[in-house]
Amino acid sequence: MIDRKSLIIKLNRVILIDGFQKLSMGKLAAAVNVSRASLYLYFKNKDDVVQAVVARHLKFMAEHPVPKHFTTTSFLPIWLDSLLLMGLTTTTFMTDLQKAYPVLYQEFIAADQAYFEDLKAYVAAGQQADFILDVFSADYVLFQAQALVRTVLDQVRAGQLSLNQAEDYLAATLHLQLAGLLTPNSQAKLDVQQVVGFEQTVLKEFREAYALIS
Repeated sequence: MIDRKSLIIKLNRVILIDGFQKLSMGKLAAAVNVSRASLYLYFKNKDDVVQAVVARHLKFMAEHPVPKHFTTTSFLPIWLDSLLLMGLTTTTFMTDLQKAYPVLYQEFIAADQAYFEDLKAYVAAGQQADFILDVFSADYVLFQAQALVRTVLDQVRAGQLSLNQAEDYLAATLHLQLAGLLTPNSQAKLDVQQVVGFEQTVLKEFREAYALIS
């Protein structure tokens, strides 16, 4: 059974990869395997689709805010949320949004910047708590994480990495980040099952989104 929520998720993945400027409602419908008529049952036009996709991003950030205070138990879920956000926007998507919907773009950018400013403060607090290594600034920690994730995803979009290779690299990236970010004492206290679940969540989102390329 088709529903609006699942359609928004699928449309988000299409727009993430291809943008939306060159996609008609017919092409969007074909990309998510529904009829054009079915798509129009849930969305008035392409503007409605784009607004729904942006609203989903904004809702995610609103429902998964970065805590004001750092705790060791909140670190993995917060880091997972941030990595998912890093992988769920692309230059193509943001460029199309800025050109076609400048007001919506500004709203999106403002929320995104506020989220990552809060995350930077959270990481800095984790460093002060001797949970996250303080050899690098909090700003660089975020820059490095974003660069690693987006480099792998850009290689997939360019056809230079297969999905299987990219999954292996993303898994290695996650382990590398945890090993490089956390103090030895913090690493020893990590819940292994939570880390495994953390990794599977990121890889599931990746495969469902980027499988559309093949």
